[in-house]
Amino acid sequence: MGFLKKKSTLLLLLTTFFISGCTVTPQPLSKEEIALKANQDLKLINRISPIITEPITIDEAINKALKNNVRNKIKLMQTALAKQQIDLVYYDMLPNLTTSAGYSKRDEYAASASTSFSGGNPEPITGEPSYSVSQDKERIDADISFSWNVLDFGLSYVKAQQQADKYLMAKQNERKVIHNIVQEVRRTYYKAASAQALLKKIVPMMKDVQVALNDSNKIKKLRINSPMESLAYQRDLLEVLRSLQALERNLMNAKVELAELMGLKAGTHFTLAQEIKTDYELPKLNLGLKQMEIMALENRPEILESRYKQRISHKETTRAILQMLPGIKLNSGISYDNNDYLLNNNWTSYGATISWNLLNIFKANTSQKIAKTKIALAKEQKLAISMAVLSQVHLSLANFEQSKKEYKLSKKYLDVAQEIYKLTEVTNKLNMNSRLIYTKEKLNYILALLRHSSSYANVQNSYGRVFASIGTYEDIGKETLEKNSVIKVKEPKKTKKKKVEIKKAKLEKLVKTAQTTQNVYLRKEAHKDSIYSVVLLKNRKVKVLREFENKYGKWIETPLGYIYKSAVFIKDEKEDNLSLASKKEIKKSIFKGVAFKNANIRTEANWQSPVLFLLPKNQEINIEEIISNNKDVWYKTSFGYISNLVMDIKE
Repeated sequence: MGFLKKKSTLLLLLTTFFISGCTVTPQPLSKEEIALKANQDLKLINRISPIITEPITIDEAINKALKNNVRNKIKLMQTALAKQQIDLVYYDMLPNLTTSAGYSKRDEYAASASTSFSGGNPEPITGEPSYSVSQDKERIDADISFSWNVLDFGLSYVKAQQQADKYLMAKQNERKVIHNIVQEVRRTYYKAASAQALLKKIVPMMKDVQVALNDSNKIKKLRINSPMESLAYQRDLLEVLRSLQALERNLMNAKVELAELMGLKAGTHFTLAQEIKTDYELPKLNLGLKQMEIMALENRPEILESRYKQRISHKETTRAILQMLPGIKLNSGISYDNNDYLLNNNWTSYGATISWNLLNIFKANTSQKIAKTKIALAKEQKLAISMAVLSQVHLSLANFEQSKKEYKLSKKYLDVAQEIYKLTEVTNKLNMNSRLIYTKEKLNYILALLRHSSSYANVQNSYGRVFASIGTYEDIGKETLEKNSVIKVKEPKKTKKKKVEIKKAKLEKLVKTAQTTQNVYLRKEAHKDSIYSVVLLKNRKVKVLREFENKYGKWIETPLGYIYKSAVFIKDEKEDNLSLASKKEIKKSIFKGVAFKNANIRTEANWQSPVLFLLPKNQEINIEEIISNNKDVWYKTSFGYISNLVMDIKE
């Protein structure tokens, strides 16, 4: 008893020590560890963030988002995990192959005696009994066993099929994430493009408003105007400034949002290739409504996901039936034991067992009902999703048509705002109105430009939603939607071939040129009543194709038109380093015009059109185009049309 008590006390002390030693206490991270982890995270972000060197197009932005966006990478990893789980379930169908080995030792032999058994009771041991031993004190054994449950194989096979369908569902979820990312990039890209262009206009305008405020304070101190007039003027300027600041804040966030979607580090500098225009080409749809409905039911990831879910529910019925069947287990094995008292230390065994839970019979009906209910639920869910998808197709079409109407209205509004702004700009230069009116109209023009670009962004957005509603990517392009794998394979570097330069001897070639002695109109035909095409300024050179004479006089034919020979002098020159006037250059150039007397600027290029305003004598104005109307020549300006009879052109 004393020995057993000591053993129990020792065992209790060892157990207490072991439990107290395994006690876990919370260990918060130290400040040094947190700082180290933060620096490591920042270095990782800097390393994986791509460097942008060229302007980004909408397709490139979508491509970068699909490659670098964190949400998309997570979804890709989840899909890869689902694929790996299929492989894991396949192993459940394989039989069990188990190996075991053991070692045991005791301080005394396991000696035992035997006695007779009669009358339901053993006979008492008398005298000195004879003990026998059947195993050693020290023993080593090992075995390899093989077992296979046929019922578990069937259940695992069904489970593997279900897991394969879950992987396909994960693929559809991945497509859904791509849809959402593409839509967000499309929306943010055009907003950021507007910000990129309009911020360049807003910042200088804010400086102008601030200068106007300072001037107003000086005028107020000098008491040139009444205090009420000065304060009202300052209030209007501050209202304009507040609108500009609100607009600036809204636009500045756009590029940050786009950078986040593309997986760029916050603060990364990049520019967008999209430019703000006053007239965009609207996208067109070449699909019918019925065709779109069929494509949506075939391609939408939500519908495909519901179909896979329905297939999983059908397999659940098969699984419920299999669970009611009896299980058959096959087993075999090879064993080893080093016991010296055994006749055979190695032996082989095999067998089979059958087991059946009879209570499964009573729950068979309930299991069948549950499985059928799941199938019916999956059907109803698929039907509900199908109806929602068709509604989204119709809504996307309606939104697309409505966005085009809004764009056309914004275009008309922009044209009016632009005309008003140009008129106020001219009158402001001529000191015909106050700076406040000019500032307000400039703000209205910027806001109209923003609304116009936003309406175009809405058109692009709604256009993309149409294709997203039918589950296709026809509007993005195949190159953008290449598979973006989580693991990237480095491509081998291409060796650049050295270019061998071959110098060719150049022969000197003489070209006949005509140099203008004054501003010359180039005519479309060689007669005096021909309409003018473009103007060639003084001292410009043009290539001579031929010289000829007709009843209207002597002419020179050039690549740009026909000129009277008396307006130029002709000579032969070397072709190398010869600067000739080109049609592209002339069409793109804007000339300066000076009114040599007070001139009327009209709405159209004819004398009967209404007069917009009077251009004072010696006032300069940009001439965009020269128009020949019968025998009259008109200059088109950004404000209207003016006759050549009151205007001189200069470089």
